[in-house]
Amino acid sequence: MSDDSRKIVKQNEIIISLLGRIAFTPDKVKGIVTANKQNPENYIKGYNSCNGERTLSEIAAIIGVKPGTLSPILSDWEEIGIIYEVEKPKGKFYKRLFPI
Repeated sequence: MSDDSRKIVKQNEIIISLLGRIAFTPDKVKGIVTANKQNPENYIKGYNSCNGERTLSEIAAIIGVKPGTLSPILSDWEEIGIIYEVEKPKGKFYKRLFPI
């Protein structure tokens, strides 16, 4: 990736994060992430680990669930707009709006 491309990607990430903060407060995101969870703190760790470098399986391991359990949750989070999918040559990765 060229230096200009990296700058554009970083700029886009900043814009997404700022827009996300307008739409969601940290408490709102925390409520979404922990709703009806047996181990809410693990889900917060999992959400915060969505840094665009971790796969579904890696995030599931952090939370302590199976990838099949986490997959629909990540889909819901993506639909709500608190994470987004980053596609790279090695697969799909997940990026949060901002840490909670």
